[in-house]
Amino acid sequence: MADVEDSGFSLMSLEDELTCSICLSTFDCPVTIPCGHNFCQDCLLSTWTESYSCPQCRTLFETRPELKKNTVLSTVVETFRARSKGYEDERDDVVRCDTCMEAEAAQTCLTCMASFCEEHLRPHRENPTFRLHQLTEPVGDLSEHICTDHHKLMEHFCTDHGRLICSLCLQTSAWPSMRWTVSWRLVRPNSATSQQSSTTTVRG
Repeated sequence: MADVEDSGFSLMSLEDELTCSICLSTFDCPVTIPCGHNFCQDCLLSTWTESYSCPQCRTLFETRPELKKNTVLSTVVETFRARSKGYEDERDDVVRCDTCMEAEAAQTCLTCMASFCEEHLRPHRENPTFRLHQLTEPVGDLSEHICTDHHKLMEHFCTDHGRLICSLCLQTSAWPSMRWTVSWRLVRPNSATSQQSSTTTVRG
């Protein structure tokens, strides 16, 4: 988590250096003028209607400077955008604590249907009241694991039908004969076989 935050700070610092002072966005086709300042080409041209001066330091040029794309800066901008996208994708994958809404979740309680950071997970580890609660690795969107028919947690994986089901699904006539695995962690069908589980055959 610290690596993600450090990356965020370094990207923010770099973004300041790659921001056009006219549009206040990351450079798009950056060009450098004689005074050494950089701008988006279109942004700069939009300011050069009557005279030719630097929008930043106000240096006045007698004739319109020849504009050439700053290829080095353009490459840095492209690299920055790629890193920014990777950073955002990484942050999207981080599961947050449902109590403080800030810290990274250490585990998800399938009984409480909530995720907790190390600090807010302490009651589950220390209080006997929570000893039967089922803890698993952090899960992002628990709603994806709720049975739409019975509104219960889908903690079993049916190997015959290739899908997750809840405990009530096991008791319905819609599943007369099947093999299912007891999943002690929330899994997706394509990863269910990678965890330790027990297999049972249920026949109606």
